[in-house]
Amino acid sequence: MVNYIRHMICLVLALGLASPATFAQDTLTLERCIQLAMEQNLDVQQARIRTQHQGINLRQAKHNLLPDLSARLSHDFQVGRNIDPETNQYLNNVTTRSGSQNLSSSLVLFDGLRMFRSITQQAYGYRAMQLDEQYAREQVALNVTSVYIQALAARDVVAQIDSLAAVTRRQVERSTVLFEQGSASPGDYYDLKGQYANDLNSLNDAKNRLNEELVNLFRLINLPYNAEVKLASLQELPLADTDASTAEQLYQTAAERLSVLKAVDNWEKEARFGLKAARSSYLPSLSVGAGLSSSYIHGNGSYFDQVQDRIGKGLGFTLSIPILNRLQVRNNVARAKLDVLDAENIARTRRNELQQTTSQVLFNLEAAKNRYRNLVDQVTNYTESFRVAEVRFNAGAINSVEFLIAKNKMDNAQANLVIARYQWHLRQRIVDYYNGELLMGQVE
Repeated sequence: MVNYIRHMICLVLALGLASPATFAQDTLTLERCIQLAMEQNLDVQQARIRTQHQGINLRQAKHNLLPDLSARLSHDFQVGRNIDPETNQYLNNVTTRSGSQNLSSSLVLFDGLRMFRSITQQAYGYRAMQLDEQYAREQVALNVTSVYIQALAARDVVAQIDSLAAVTRRQVERSTVLFEQGSASPGDYYDLKGQYANDLNSLNDAKNRLNEELVNLFRLINLPYNAEVKLASLQELPLADTDASTAEQLYQTAAERLSVLKAVDNWEKEARFGLKAARSSYLPSLSVGAGLSSSYIHGNGSYFDQVQDRIGKGLGFTLSIPILNRLQVRNNVARAKLDVLDAENIARTRRNELQQTTSQVLFNLEAAKNRYRNLVDQVTNYTESFRVAEVRFNAGAINSVEFLIAKNKMDNAQANLVIARYQWHLRQRIVDYYNGELLMGQVE
């Protein structure tokens, strides 16, 4: 017993020591964020539920082909004037107890193929809903990728501004010593202090932007916000260029690999079979029914003997011919036609939107590459210009205005370069998405 207690205490202490360390070192990668979103995101979960609902509709459409079977038991207790169940004559001031049993079944033999067409309709609807669920997963994966990259960009901008603020702080510290010694111009001294305050405000804005992006990321993966979690960095730049796709090639690839067009095509087929099912109601329907029945009267012998002696059997066919039903069938057909028209319009619009988007994403990728390369040159030039300006300012050859102009140019160029690098990442990932190559996590 003592060993067991000692073992449990050690286990609790081990878990208590290990858990904070594991939590503190927890790092989210892009792949892990996408996997969590596939499991936790509300849009994905709701799409999964809608798919399950549609699966039940399909199952019910198939089960409608089966015969129905029902049983009915009754027991009557009558006092006073009533009809004798045995002789069918009126009796006065008597108490009668009787009952009946019934078992019946029916089967539709022909209904204008409505049920078969409904099965096909629901099958296309189920497949369309599965593709809609996949489309929701694809969109969430793309959104997570976008927010993750924006969060990395915001994180690096914070680090960049913090580093630049440190440069200004060192200049303020240097100027403070010179100012107290009477060797620095008051204008230069206060200009530098004002610039340092501006850098601190920029740093605060950048941290706020980072926090917003992290909150957006946790919102997409549907988990409580945790400021201690770190984000894993991506590679420095996207992979080297491969053979560039044309807009038409990217459109064809997206149409084949993504679910957006496949889903609307199946919804269009679902609407067409819905129209066929509606038109089937114009035709007659034929059904067959069979049943067993029996009854008993209290006082006329044992219950089981009466039930066995009074068994009745029945078999019948019913032919239903629609003649006039307040034009319900006609209106149902008209609504089904509108559903087909709506599905066709949605399919055509989705194709146009996909073609337009695939053209635009290639333009955006090329523009992002060019912007990054131009900013690399700009940062190189402005960094050298600032180095010269700093040397001249420290030597007293220029005033604070010229120094701060050179510094702000370099600061803006470096911040823009950080953003441009991640913009290249993002634009490349979007093209990968339309190529059907965006990582979707491990959930099937």
